[in-house]
Amino acid sequence: MKRLRPALGLFLIGCIAVAAVAHASFTPPNVTFVTDAYLPYEVVFDGLVVLDVSLDKRGDVIGTQALRDPGAMVPAAATSVRTWKITPGLLGSSAIPSEMTAVFVYRPRPNGPAAALPPKDFKPVLPHSRTGQKTDYVPAGIVSFAYPDYPANSVAWGSVIVQITVNSEGRMENMEVLRGVAPFTDLAVDALGNWRFQAATLNGKPVSSQVPIAFIFQTPVSSP
Repeated sequence: MKRLRPALGLFLIGCIAVAAVAHASFTPPNVTFVTDAYLPYEVVFDGLVVLDVSLDKRGDVIGTQALRDPGAMVPAAATSVRTWKITPGLLGSSAIPSEMTAVFVYRPRPNGPAAALPPKDFKPVLPHSRTGQKTDYVPAGIVSFAYPDYPANSVAWGSVIVQITVNSEGRMENMEVLRGVAPFTDLAVDALGNWRFQAATLNGKPVSSQVPIAFIFQTPVSSP
């Protein structure tokens, strides 16, 4: 019986450690620095790109998966993400590999008075859990979106990048402008009022998360 006591003690310590990890608080990854995401590419109809970004313990991007790929902009979006500085997810106080939803809105070029509208066949973009992680964390999803307006009588271009907090009910409750460009910043912020999200989940339960969204404004189509 005495020989079993050390093994039993180690088993109990292991159980306590597993329980501690299971109940440790999770802090989602957070973007702290961005670069210009402008792409001089003619997007005519559909310019919404959604990426599932994989991060290592340092917050470095180790992979991207296109959850929504409307065309030629995906490589540019993935390249932009790799220039960002991101704080990794935390389990308790320990950094862990994690996932993040990153969105790029390449607004179709203005072409007369008609507003840019999302495609009629748009389907919600909802990430799925991945195996091999310490936590069963699923980033936030995009249920619906809206393009920003383009300022009248303008021929400017540029990108605006914001990071929003999507709470456990799927509502946007906070917004941080990581990169602003006049006169586009206010238009991007206004457009986000028409977006809808699905909350991230941790072990099947809704949680708050951060979602970076880049709005890329292109110049109007030149008149012949």
